[in-house]
Amino acid sequence: MKFNGYRRSDGSVGIRNHVLVLPGVICSAGAARKIAEKAEGSTYLYNPNGCAQNSEDTALTLEIISGMVANGNVYGALIVGLGCEIVQKERYMAAIRAKTDKPVYYISIQEEGGIAKTVERGVAIVRKMLEEAKLCEREECDISELILGMECGGSDPSSGFSANTVLGNTSDRIVDLGGTTVLSETPEAIGAEDILKRRGITPEIGQKLYDTVKKCE
Repeated sequence: MKFNGYRRSDGSVGIRNHVLVLPGVICSAGAARKIAEKAEGSTYLYNPNGCAQNSEDTALTLEIISGMVANGNVYGALIVGLGCEIVQKERYMAAIRAKTDKPVYYISIQEEGGIAKTVERGVAIVRKMLEEAKLCEREECDISELILGMECGGSDPSSGFSANTVLGNTSDRIVDLGGTTVLSETPEAIGAEDILKRRGITPEIGQKLYDTVKKCE
């Protein structure tokens, strides 16, 4: 089975072509949001971290942000920092470059000389990326290259026999074709852990999922 997707230079494939704008720290969120609002067509992602974190939390922030930027649905990104936070440009860029070579820019409010100048420069950068993104053309990709992120059915009394069942069926079909699915909110599997344990591709994976659900429970 095939689908029309965007193939990135790092080998990933997406079905969207987003240009991201996100703050490198919560203190620059206002400026980042203004840039996204003025650069119509861009996608704003909120980041409440980036400062006053211990080493473990900082590593997690870098892992999450770099993963978002490396997502196949993303063409490029602008990170907007403040200038005095813990997670500086070099750390963001190193984490991102370890995963992807797509266009990524970083600016900071203190270096640009204030919010107004930061917004002005940021809008110019994002609009340039948006024009570049328009030049990307979809190409035929095999379904085995698809990674589908899914969200549970809302945690209401009916989700266990309606929405979650549909997601499970969809996941089975995609995986059988060689693709990959990712379902958030592992606690939604409570009550079905024995079934999932039996379905693990290896006994070890089945047991790991079972133990994770039991820990949440």
